[in-house]
Amino acid sequence: MSFLQPLALIALPLMALPIIIHLINQQRHRTVPWAAMMFLMRAKRMSRGMARLRHLLILLMRVLAIGALIFAISRPLSGGWLGSVGLSKPDATLILLDRSASMEVQDLQAGESKRSTALKRLAQLLEQGDYGTHLLLIDSASGQLQEVDSPKALLGLPMTEASAASANIPGMLETALAYLKANESGRAEIWICSDLKENDWDVHSGRWNAMREEFAQLEGVHHFLLAYTDPPANNLSVRVENVQRWERGNAAELLLDVIVRTEGEVPSLTTEERSVVRRVPIEFEVNNVRSVVEVELDTLGASLKGHRIPIDTKLSSGWGSVSLPGDANPLDNRFFFTFSEPPVRKAVVVSDDPKVGEAFRRALAIPTDVRLQHHVDVMPMNRVAEIDWENTGLLIWQGTLPSGLVAEQIQHFVNNGRVAMFFPSKLRTQTATGKPFFASRWGDWQSTTGEQSDTTGDISWWRGDADILAHAESGDALPLSELRTYQYRTFESQGTLLARFDNDAPLLTRVATDQGAAYFCSTLPTAQFSSLERDGVVFYVMLQRALAEGCQTLAVASQRDAEIDALADRNQWEPVAPAEDNASLSQRGLHAGVYRDEAYWAAVNRSQAEDTAKTSPLETVDALFDGLSYRRIDVNVGDTSALASELWRIFLIAMAIALILEAVLSLPSRKTESSPLIDLAVAEGTTE
Repeated sequence: MSFLQPLALIALPLMALPIIIHLINQQRHRTVPWAAMMFLMRAKRMSRGMARLRHLLILLMRVLAIGALIFAISRPLSGGWLGSVGLSKPDATLILLDRSASMEVQDLQAGESKRSTALKRLAQLLEQGDYGTHLLLIDSASGQLQEVDSPKALLGLPMTEASAASANIPGMLETALAYLKANESGRAEIWICSDLKENDWDVHSGRWNAMREEFAQLEGVHHFLLAYTDPPANNLSVRVENVQRWERGNAAELLLDVIVRTEGEVPSLTTEERSVVRRVPIEFEVNNVRSVVEVELDTLGASLKGHRIPIDTKLSSGWGSVSLPGDANPLDNRFFFTFSEPPVRKAVVVSDDPKVGEAFRRALAIPTDVRLQHHVDVMPMNRVAEIDWENTGLLIWQGTLPSGLVAEQIQHFVNNGRVAMFFPSKLRTQTATGKPFFASRWGDWQSTTGEQSDTTGDISWWRGDADILAHAESGDALPLSELRTYQYRTFESQGTLLARFDNDAPLLTRVATDQGAAYFCSTLPTAQFSSLERDGVVFYVMLQRALAEGCQTLAVASQRDAEIDALADRNQWEPVAPAEDNASLSQRGLHAGVYRDEAYWAAVNRSQAEDTAKTSPLETVDALFDGLSYRRIDVNVGDTSALASELWRIFLIAMAIALILEAVLSLPSRKTESSPLIDLAVAEGTTE
């Protein structure tokens, strides 16, 4: 229990007033033995115990009445989370709001989303209580900390509106921690409003351990989690992939893949109704021209692979969208895309070994589709200055890691959304390891064929769910288990492991940057080092995927995940769709839509993880706060009832009941005609 006016509790000692008055009243009279009263005392000895009990109850009712009045004045609150909150007001209250697309799941009857429900309940709670000197908001879309004037202001801020961007809960907590430490805040409350999606919480990140230790050193910091974990009822989401524009003679068309995912069940349908094939209309819009296609849904959803949409041959670039009928989450019912003529996919291979360079050239020169154009340049280290960085999508670097001006050029190249792949130098000298680059560094060469080898050269694990070693579209895994490695070079890296040997040494690692990526492979494709070139499939697929990823930024049309800097590469982006787009300039990259800057197009949408991520188990999230003052409050979407309610009315009623009982107990007993003075004397066993 907590109190809105805790200073009123200072008056609690006044509950002893009836007892003090009773004791003083007893001392006012001198006890004198009286013979005549002794007969009456013996006559009423049987009723002495009941009289004493009655007077004790009267005294108790008076004490309770005063106590109830004091508690009513202090305005007590009730709520399951209030047990860990002290009586003193906080110095600061920080609100960490998850604005991701999954938080827009709505209760269709109440018309409230998880985000709006959390805001209303939290604003109401903070208005009731004392939120301290500073009320601060950290929203998931921008990750920035902003001071708020009042709890009611939370409901009308652009920073609390829905967005298509994913959340970074660890990053938001780190921002809160930095504020508390920098301002040396004393008692503070941190309120987290989230639906606990795995991609937002990143529960396996090593950041949690360090952050938990930092928070444990701060006294008086309380964490509260408003958890909205209830799944949506029969929600569908749609997204578009692999958008391509092709021309066939005098006709042009768009080819695209459409994926519809289903989440939740339809509670109102019977078993027989659910067995019937369910159809859902999908609306396509391309430059304001609409068409509708019906698809059949199964338990997982539906997909349209290679769906064709005829377009005018004069339409070399443009935009479109795919939409579903309204359901529980309006933010995942529409997906925007852009298209343009495919650019020439250009790759550069830098190697001083002609044989190795030729192996890369052959794998990159053959396109996955005959309608694509590939161009591959192979050059030695001393010709790096000839690289056309602006029109290159993939860089293959085989040799000592770069340094100086070349290293800066490659970093800029990757940060602009391109891809670089690094393969080790054949040299076995210490200088061949090079300086660290992209937080990675080569080690020594190892052989898998000697008696002292600690590995057979087999690939024991690789990541098949994503990235350049992912399973094929058919679902079949790439044949990495058939590869043989005879020599490999150890390396240290802070990147994400994509494949490793049976002794846990890394084969392939990805280092992500702001836009692009850098890959490090520990072996070479030629027969002296591995069977990559001979077996061919894995080598070809991973290079082609890296090339396709790096060349995405070469096209005038791009697909981007919603984030605060999604449109930071150009200054003149103008909104094209949706027509009702009213987002401010600073918020545009956070909302799904289409933007244009002269010949360039950009479609901004929620990330794929927003559609596929599952809810983190409650016990897993709770474990992240072990050792901290923490309370989770489980709530349902659409439930806007108060998180805490005032109990002063209950205490006023209790006071009234206590006074009524005191009055009833004070009535003279009808069992005897003796006066109250005689009753009291009998009860006390004395005469006055």
